[in-house]
Amino acid sequence: MIQDVSSSSGRLPAGFEELEPFVDQWSAATSHERWMRRALTPYPEIVEFYEAMFARAEEATVYLEQFPLNDMPDQAQNLFKLLLAMCQAAIAVEMHQAPTIRHAPPQHALKIEVGFQPHG
Repeated sequence: MIQDVSSSSGRLPAGFEELEPFVDQWSAATSHERWMRRALTPYPEIVEFYEAMFARAEEATVYLEQFPLNDMPDQAQNLFKLLLAMCQAAIAVEMHQAPTIRHAPPQHALKIEVGFQPHG
């Protein structure tokens, strides 16, 4: 079922309100910002975010498919950015069990210049 974007007064579409607490931390504009946030976030908080998003990821994806990638309403863009951040969190949770990769260069030593557009 596709939800009405205008029926929510928050920063996410109606039906996704329980994810609102994650918007400030995880709804970053670029891939580099999402990576840095993951690297600087305590692991238990990453797991909490990942589990909350993973539980709603399929439903969020179905909802977002109704919009062109480069022309989403603000609420849908925020939800999409949370899905992208969930991918970053998945690396930490599913692969490394830590915010960063052990024995890798520190996060400030690398900068991702270009990511998938328009959500970098």
